[in-house]
Amino acid sequence: MKKRILSLTSLMLSAVLLFTGCGSAKEDAGTASAGEGTKTESQASDTSADTASDADTKLRDGKMTELRVVFPGGTSSPADLEAVEAGINEIVSQYMDATVKLDILEWGVFSDQQKLMLSSGEDIALMFTFDSSKNYAATNQVRDITDLCGLYAQDALDGLGIYAEACQINGKYYGLPTFHEYTKTSGLVCRTDILEELNIDPSSVKTWDDLEAVLAKVKEAHPEMNVLSPVEVGSGILDYYNEGKFDVLTDGIGVRMDGDGTEVLNMYDTPEFMELAKLAYDWNKKGYFMADATTVTDTRQDLLAAGNTFGYIGQIHPGTATQELKNSGVPVTTIPVGEKALTTGNVNFAQYMVPTGCSTPEKAVKLLDIMLTNKDMANLLMYGVEGSDYVIKDEAAGVVGYPDGVDSSNVGWNNETWLAGNGALAYAWESDSADIWKQYEEFNASAVTSPLYGFTFDTTNVKTEITAITNVIKKYKAVICAGYSEPEEAVAQMVSELQASGIDRIVEEAKTQIDAWKGNQ
Repeated sequence: MKKRILSLTSLMLSAVLLFTGCGSAKEDAGTASAGEGTKTESQASDTSADTASDADTKLRDGKMTELRVVFPGGTSSPADLEAVEAGINEIVSQYMDATVKLDILEWGVFSDQQKLMLSSGEDIALMFTFDSSKNYAATNQVRDITDLCGLYAQDALDGLGIYAEACQINGKYYGLPTFHEYTKTSGLVCRTDILEELNIDPSSVKTWDDLEAVLAKVKEAHPEMNVLSPVEVGSGILDYYNEGKFDVLTDGIGVRMDGDGTEVLNMYDTPEFMELAKLAYDWNKKGYFMADATTVTDTRQDLLAAGNTFGYIGQIHPGTATQELKNSGVPVTTIPVGEKALTTGNVNFAQYMVPTGCSTPEKAVKLLDIMLTNKDMANLLMYGVEGSDYVIKDEAAGVVGYPDGVDSSNVGWNNETWLAGNGALAYAWESDSADIWKQYEEFNASAVTSPLYGFTFDTTNVKTEITAITNVIKKYKAVICAGYSEPEEAVAQMVSELQASGIDRIVEEAKTQIDAWKGNQ
């Protein structure tokens, strides 16, 4: 089957623009207003001059607006939070009259608190989402920022290139993506010390069968240990087993990556999901899964840090090992065995949006532009305060690490790349290769591109059905992926209840929209 592949040249150009950014705050101070740049005489019309002047007036209005930024994290009150905010405010002051308040919600409460904040219309400048902006746009909980991006975030749009386009909904922006892995693969993330103890060579593990042999060896050597934990609180164990095989349009609905995008599927009624269910059931019977996988409230990092867990099956990308080391304090090795896919959803799932309740959307969009283009901002959001949270280890190579006496257990600031705006502008961490951001670029460019790249499914017409099938998926998915239920029976029950809840109606709606979208390509 012929696959639609994005031009490697286009991908690389987008990545180069992303990595180059717009320099440090000091370098940017003379051109603080986004979208102004250098204009020729012919371009500097009265209209554009008025627009630029109006834009600057909105930013320099004499009011020190507090811009609240909400995102998830491991702790709501890191020790150096105020110091990081002070550093951010020093940068922001060079662009506009505003201060920034970072509102970090712990992972366990983030989703519920996010929904409450958006539905109640709180005055929030930027809200992070790991579920794309489409549902929030459909319910008018976030703003259309298309025109504002042209005035206040053109540098960010230019740098993001085709990746920004993945965030468009009917040609409009409701958020912009953070820098992260724009493709995904799956596999085993596990303790390095156990691999070394058992003389397991991770480079020899190429398939799921190879991976099972590793699990069996660990189980035999450490019967007291949880071999695999859930990747997320409330999930099963093998949730990411089919990563890269489908372009997921909304939970439960997708198209195969090796198709032409015209066959829309209930993904839970496919041979691939049945294969997952059978493998999960088999592995659970063999004792590879922790006993209370779907109800445990500890995060995977907590479980790794406690010393009684070997690893988990999750998404893998360049930098995963360092991310987990910083979060748990445990050195881990990544063993990818899944497939890689570049899809709209893989790009646009992680965004910062401007909520409808924001009273100063112009300043909010400008702040987003700074987060995506400013090197000093990137280092602050990624690593915290230089000298206390990190020190430069190799100036020429751009490598940083913990100061003496500091590690993941006592550092005053910790963040993840996909939450930090544009981490690719920041230094490399000492446990990563100095060229880690180049590795991201190559990783993103190496994926097969979905036949529906650029398409976003509008669920407005099937809201009721989406709600109904979501409840069914919550009822069955984690239990099946944790291997608790007999596969044939559980999957059949799940499919039956999905059909009764209207999943076929969602499939038909997706087909209609895809046909229209393809007709306009």
